[in-house]
Amino acid sequence: ALTCEVVGRKLFSTSFKGIDELGGFVLAISAAIGASYAMLQRSHTRVDVFLVRFSRPVQRFLNMLAMVTFACFASFAAWRGIAVLLETIEFKSSATNLEQPLWIPQLAWVVGLVLLAIIACAYAIHALILFKRKAPELNAWYGPASAQDELEAELAELKARELNSKLETQVGEK
Repeated sequence: ALTCEVVGRKLFSTSFKGIDELGGFVLAISAAIGASYAMLQRSHTRVDVFLVRFSRPVQRFLNMLAMVTFACFASFAAWRGIAVLLETIEFKSSATNLEQPLWIPQLAWVVGLVLLAIIACAYAIHALILFKRKAPELNAWYGPASAQDELEAELAELKARELNSKLETQVGEK
């Protein structure tokens, strides 16, 4: 739909009603849900250039602090998202062009934010417990993946794809 909107604007000087609003809804919802998925996959960007230069205990502290800080941010985002949703419902707000009730896309957005906050808080609690116990595995759980970890994950994925390809070839030959 967005591609049609861009082509329509450039070639025919016309615009489709509401496409930009739909694009905004999709972006907000996918960002909230995608952030939750990225949290589960340890895919959020971490600047670890300096982290590896610190001692293991300092790394443990910084990794725990990162989880607690992220949980605070995610909780704040969910709290404010809920406030926006409740205000939208109270005033019966609707999208300008589409005249669609805004609470529908906002509800999906808030669900993603709340999911992110739940995951982040669970991770923060776990990181705090590991930190209090002085558990060395805190860095393995919550530290950024090392280049070696990423290489091993990529090699395992490559091996799985090769195996899957061989199985598909064998099934196709039968």
